[in-house]
Amino acid sequence: MLFQFGSVHRNLGWLLTLLGLVALVLGGRGYMTGAAVRPEWIVGGLAGVVAGTALVRWAKRARPR
Repeated sequence: MLFQFGSVHRNLGWLLTLLGLVALVLGGRGYMTGAAVRPEWIVGGLAGVVAGTALVRWAKRARPR
């Protein structure tokens, strides 16, 4: 692989995924309560989940060194 990934990257990926899910919940809670929906939080949460899961997959697939 072009880059070396390790446990730090895997843990960072899980953290980013978790923070993305939190941002999705916070951004979408207005939809459930009838308040204003915050689309920038929803888009940011989706981006966090996508980036986090990609980092986890790359870290798992990388050869251990």
